[in-house]
Amino acid sequence: MDPFTAYLEELMDLKRICTIRFRPVTGGVSTIRARITRMEETSGRYMIDTDAGLLIGIDQLIDVNDRVPGNYC
Repeated sequence: MDPFTAYLEELMDLKRICTIRFRPVTGGVSTIRARITRMEETSGRYMIDTDAGLLIGIDQLIDVNDRVPGNYC
């Protein structure tokens, strides 16, 4: 597990509201403030579920609380 994924799990365990910026499948950049309620791996892809009702792939994340994934393109 990389440090960024561990950070996301920590936010989930502490039930902290966080600012999540990501690239939705429709294009552009979206920002939400929400809690991460669940993390799961599906077909080798990590996903986060938020209390805002969004399921976001970790590969779609730009940053969470201004912390960027360590290795993204």
